[in-house]
Amino acid sequence: MEKKIPMRSPSTASQIIDEEAVVIVPSEQMVNILNHLGCRIWDLADGKRSVAEITEILTQEFDVSYETAFKDAVEFTGDLVEKKMMEFVGEGKEKE
Repeated sequence: MEKKIPMRSPSTASQIIDEEAVVIVPSEQMVNILNHLGCRIWDLADGKRSVAEITEILTQEFDVSYETAFKDAVEFTGDLVEKKMMEFVGEGKEKE
């Protein structure tokens, strides 16, 4: 999972307001509001960074261990894939 590269689904529309993201999935008639951490993961899921790379950034920006940040990133991205808000577009490098 560390090597998977998440990307925001091109079928979504989003806006970041006060460190929260409002994400609309028109095909599912769904609106989601992401908290500060979710918003940051959403922002970093650009189709270029792996889950491991996103986790490294989270550990630098938040007071959290790699293990905790990785668990959160895996659960969050997996949940958004299920909701058709995000997709995995390939694999990158693992944490060194």
